[in-house]
Amino acid sequence: MIPLIRSELLKLTSVRAPWWTAAAQVPLFAMAASGAVVSGALTAEDLATEAGLRLLLSHGGVGAILSLCVGVLLGAGEFRHGTVLDTFLSEPRRERVVAAKLAVAGIAGLVIGMVMAVATVGVGLAWCTAKDVTMDWSVASRSALGIVAWQALFTVLGVALGAMLRSQAVAVTTAVVWFFIAETALAQLMSTVARWLPANAASALGYASSDGLLSQTGGGLVLLGWTLAAALGAVVLTRRRDLA
Repeated sequence: MIPLIRSELLKLTSVRAPWWTAAAQVPLFAMAASGAVVSGALTAEDLATEAGLRLLLSHGGVGAILSLCVGVLLGAGEFRHGTVLDTFLSEPRRERVVAAKLAVAGIAGLVIGMVMAVATVGVGLAWCTAKDVTMDWSVASRSALGIVAWQALFTVLGVALGAMLRSQAVAVTTAVVWFFIAETALAQLMSTVARWLPANAASALGYASSDGLLSQTGGGLVLLGWTLAAALGAVVLTRRRDLA
């Protein structure tokens, strides 16, 4: 299993696209969080409260969809480039290949998450200092830990989605439509189940401030459940489907 993981790590680190995609999250977050403060949506009085600070720091997950895209590149990339046959010839047990990709996605997601956690706390501290507000470090630490887990799970989810759909374009489009359109519509039609959907569970994990969300632990467990279900689906479909 270790050689497979090393091979997948080499594949991921040998191309720039995943890392540029991940790096785009930092300016995206900085603009979103700063925009909330500059526009007056979050005032100094808001930042002095737990709810306001949580709302500011939860912007650290705004770009998590890009981590999911990194996972999609890893999960579906070999189908696009036609190298998947060689991979499965070298390791006929397909579930091990998928498991290696999922493991590498988890590692990559943790790295991205740690970068985003540092950026999130840094921007939050900068705005609190600028507004002469003392930042609540207990809130900041919980937000940072949640963002790390959020990024890791989304990256793994991306691999599962890419492996199931086999097309990077289709997988990315499916993710965007689901998270930005379908979930919003479902939440409006069935408000009682909204908190159990992946995007809202992720927001709860990121320690966002909202009465309609699960607790941070609850959100993490729900998102983990969705991720494990997708990973299982990827393994089952990869084992059963023809590669032609």
